[in-house]
Amino acid sequence: MAIYEIWADEAWTHCGLPLNRYWCFFGGIMGPQSDLERLDIELSKVKSAFNIQGEVAWGNVRGRNLNGYRAFVDCALDLIQRTDLRFRQVFLDRSLIRLNEQGTITPIADLDLQYRIYYQFLKHAFGLRFLPPAKGPGPDRVLIRLDDHSSQRHKRDLETFVTGLPGTLGRRDLDVEVTFRDSAKSCRLQACDLLIGAAGSHGNKAHLRRAPNQRGKTPKQQVRYEMAKYVYNKLRALDASERGSAAFNWFESTGLSGQIRNLFDYKLRIWKFKPALYHIDKGWQNDHLDKQGRYQAADITILPSPQPDLDETF
Repeated sequence: MAIYEIWADEAWTHCGLPLNRYWCFFGGIMGPQSDLERLDIELSKVKSAFNIQGEVAWGNVRGRNLNGYRAFVDCALDLIQRTDLRFRQVFLDRSLIRLNEQGTITPIADLDLQYRIYYQFLKHAFGLRFLPPAKGPGPDRVLIRLDDHSSQRHKRDLETFVTGLPGTLGRRDLDVEVTFRDSAKSCRLQACDLLIGAAGSHGNKAHLRRAPNQRGKTPKQQVRYEMAKYVYNKLRALDASERGSAAFNWFESTGLSGQIRNLFDYKLRIWKFKPALYHIDKGWQNDHLDKQGRYQAADITILPSPQPDLDETF
């Protein structure tokens, strides 16, 4: 019986004002249980070597731990490249205005939306349907470990849907289990947080934001800008080594090269989640933002009948 694990975390899900263009990030690492255990051990060694105290998280990036955090990213992505591990990221883009089947906007609570996206992420992003067929008398196991959350109802609903994935994906030879963990006690979840935290910070131009009377970047903004660029360059190199292409966009879906099973085979995939029906608000595009990367006003383009990448309805 083979045992696979998925460790996934979320970032940039809060919706307080001012709004960010890129939000509702989920990042996850999948692979054989033995490789995930090795990853945790190696990441713990990095923390010890650099005397990193407490949780590694994007919100804790400072000048004093920059080298240690870079080494943490190096360790995670190096093992992803050399072992049977994979990294996946999904996010929402506010420039895509979701429409219902009648072509109108129906408000949905932020937390409800987040957990629906989480389900789509687990269902599609890792290509679970393409896992090797189980060889033993019983099903292979997929153990999903998610960062904990205070909403018991949303956790129960997500668990119900996810445990039904073997039937949904036509993989009755799999058994899926979901549990929730404290990210402060898991280096694997901390690696996910750092990777998607960097994406959200850079994409939402956090380095351009200024407080009243502030001139230039603060030391915290500068070091996070440097860290985000470092993560981007590492991901770009990983993508190039696998796909043989210099083209890499942190905020567009990674191509599948015409092979749907690359949902599973690729080491790295980025997924910009597109609703089944949507309009485009150009107000979120760079040439419409102010000098701090802030949204100013809507500029709606009505599309005829856009199509989703997969069955991305929600």
